[in-house]
Amino acid sequence: MPKKYYKVLFYITTIAIFILAITPSADISIVPYADKILHISAFFTLSLELNRASSTIKHRLRNMGALLAFGVFIEFAQSLTPNRTASIYDIIADLIGILIFQILYSIYRFYKYEKNS
Repeated sequence: MPKKYYKVLFYITTIAIFILAITPSADISIVPYADKILHISAFFTLSLELNRASSTIKHRLRNMGALLAFGVFIEFAQSLTPNRTASIYDIIADLIGILIFQILYSIYRFYKYEKNS
């Protein structure tokens, strides 16, 4: 798929995540740490889409910083939203999602280039 499609998908996903972040949420306490799992999954997905849209190492580092800043922005917005709370642990979960993607992608690239060498 061309990079421009990943950019569009990234922007759509970003908007959807932000809207979900500032709207009142249903209690999902049935699953332990469900909120943190959602944060990890969301930022893993954002990392994937943004990485597919731009893939040099310089862009990967910039993207990681931008996504983490987006996570901080979401928590700030939640602190101003009724029925929502901000949490440093959510930012940590965002960072974990970003790092899991980057580690898995680095391993994938390593083995891909090892196989082709």
